[in-house]
Amino acid sequence: MRSTIRLSIVFVTFLVIIFGWGIYHFTWDTQSIPKGELIRKVNSPKGKYTANIYSGTGGATVDDSVIVEVEQETTKKKKNVYFQYHCKDIEVKWLTETYIQINGKKMNIHKDVYDYRHE
Repeated sequence: MRSTIRLSIVFVTFLVIIFGWGIYHFTWDTQSIPKGELIRKVNSPKGKYTANIYSGTGGATVDDSVIVEVEQETTKKKKNVYFQYHCKDIEVKWLTETYIQINGKKMNIHKDVYDYRHE
């Protein structure tokens, strides 16, 4: 009897964890978004970072989107910092090695992530 209850608790806990991960992965995690086609690269002022700009072409049922990924040149580590849906054109400007401005939004590449789904 006790083993059945423990097994049930473990199973329910497992389901809650999997369900929670799924919600996070598909609604909050910008790192898991498919990037699409690389349209251009913009180097930071000293060349330590590169902003890789991707266009996601939606086709007939989904609108266009833009993702900006920042890549550290020495380690090749990449991080998505910007995701915008209903967007074709994008303006990317490096302000310093740490700050980038994307479509008017000033962001710290180490701390900030913009995701239109959370406005």
